[in-house]
Amino acid sequence: MRFWGVYKLMVGALAAAESLLGMLRSVNAPEASVWGALTVAASILLAIDGLERQFDEEHRWPFIALAGIVPICISILSGDWPSKLWMFALAMGFVEWMFQELKRTDGRTEIGTLACCAALAISLANTSIMIFRQYWDAPQFWPLGQIFRFMLPIALPWTLILILLAHSARELVARGTGNSAVALAAKAADD
Repeated sequence: MRFWGVYKLMVGALAAAESLLGMLRSVNAPEASVWGALTVAASILLAIDGLERQFDEEHRWPFIALAGIVPICISILSGDWPSKLWMFALAMGFVEWMFQELKRTDGRTEIGTLACCAALAISLANTSIMIFRQYWDAPQFWPLGQIFRFMLPIALPWTLILILLAHSARELVARGTGNSAVALAAKAADD
């Protein structure tokens, strides 16, 4: 279990860093697209889920508070204080609380991971499509080495996210069928 916690923390931190750098490098204002905020939110929540796996899961309130505090810290460090920051921080805390409640009541510990990975995959798909359009619109011939340098930054995040997406989906399906089998067995025993 600790391996997947470290893996989630690493993928979340890398995705958050890349999302924030992408937002800083963009010529569009960060408010112009929902993808930046969605990617940062999913990355932070994924990293918090990984961090939570390293500690006792009984104490969930510090992780809920952390989900609300991280966007505020990012704003303080960047020197930018958007008017919607408080709503974003509250939404992050609420979503983390919702994931915690689903884990506690349903027992499906990977539901937040699956949602975050799906959001990251959708955002990464959007970015990958834009990059491939740029590649195919270029009129020059690209040598093989340049193609590998072009593909590595795309292949690495896809690989990391797809591995985590497959793991979380497999865990949810296994728990879902396990819970259904237990419920059916209990019902059969009652009859």
